Amino acid sequence: MSTLPDSIKLLLNDGSDLGIAYPLESKRFRLFFSTINESLRSKEATSIDDIVEQLEENVLFGPTSDALEVLRAQRLLVFALLGWQSMLFLPSFEDSTYGQLAIRKAPDVPNSGLLFDTYSVSENLADRPLAILLKAYGNLLPACCRSSRTVVSELARTVQSWTSLSPFDTNAYLLHTLLRVEIRWVDTLALHLDYDKSSRTLSLFRYPSFCIAMLQSKGALYAFASTESDAVDPRATEEEITFFLQEILLSYRLLFGQSRPARRFFRNMLSRGSVLSQNPDPLLRSLCLDQHFADTLVPADRLVYVTLRDFLVLGKWVELLAAELRCTRPRSWRDLLRDQRDSLQYWTFWLVAIFGVTSIVLSLMQVILSLVQVMQAQQSSITASPRRVNLRR
Repeated sequence: MSTLPDSIKLLLNDGSDLGIAYPLESKRFRLFFSTINESLRSKEATSIDDIVEQLEENVLFGPTSDALEVLRAQRLLVFALLGWQSMLFLPSFEDSTYGQLAIRKAPDVPNSGLLFDTYSVSENLADRPLAILLKAYGNLLPACCRSSRTVVSELARTVQSWTSLSPFDTNAYLLHTLLRVEIRWVDTLALHLDYDKSSRTLSLFRYPSFCIAMLQSKGALYAFASTESDAVDPRATEEEITFFLQEILLSYRLLFGQSRPARRFFRNMLSRGSVLSQNPDPLLRSLCLDQHFADTLVPADRLVYVTLRDFLVLGKWVELLAAELRCTRPRSWRDLLRDQRDSLQYWTFWLVAIFGVTSIVLSLMQVILSLVQVMQAQQSSITASPRRVNLRR
């Protein structure tokens, strides 16, 4: 909010002095927020310009002599509120993005290249449907692969192409231990499960309770749903947005909740004073720390997950993490102690270690006993020598 340009502050303060009130505390900001939210939930507005027209009908904008500048400020305000209400992206208000609808790109932040095609588009797209506008930035709201809309029969030949995942083989603890992956907790839904291989950074959304709220209210996020189910460039439908939110919730169970080492790893992150401790989400703690979790809006835990069944939308991101783990091997004896993915390798290591240590201990004992016997023999010979001399005399 502190980076808002003066043109938007004037709108929020009804053209009055900028220093009268902090924008977030003004009644007009709350009025804008609630009016736009009602417009999105009623589905009466399909574009940013539609929302601007509704706000004009409600007489929320003051008169001005420069209509073009006001229109730009109105569009940017609506765009910002769309990002804040959907939590898909953070708007940018930098001077370099004048005439653009820009998404904030924080400096020195890992970029996998899997999400954003661009961070700003022309404001002329404000008259396009929200689903098309969002798709212009890239893959912020992913859709199902059209070939994976239906689960393949177990009798089909392509059943071997299924990717099965076990929480004991694919979890945050192993990612951190074997791949040295760092967890980055973010405030935007689009970045959830975004993995940057170059920096080995995995981004995770830290407000799962927002997903529950969206599923219950069908709120602002659903305004970006596409009605073109057979589009050449697929965009998420309402059903796929529901899948997207449910799979985000399920991913916490896969990465943390169902594995004891992963739960301990999450608990350590909480105690280290990370960003989680600054504003913790109680639902995040439950999803990641409870061994058994049940909620009607969260898919049930599974012993084995299948991407084409359990992760229709986020399957590509989950499979990328699983593939990274499958390709890695323990690089030290500590990694061998922690890696329990391959039971044969794990128990072979321990058996070899036990027999090896036992053999070494027995060999050492044998050497020690031999040394003791040699020393006793030498001591006996030394004590026997004077007696022989005396006898000869």
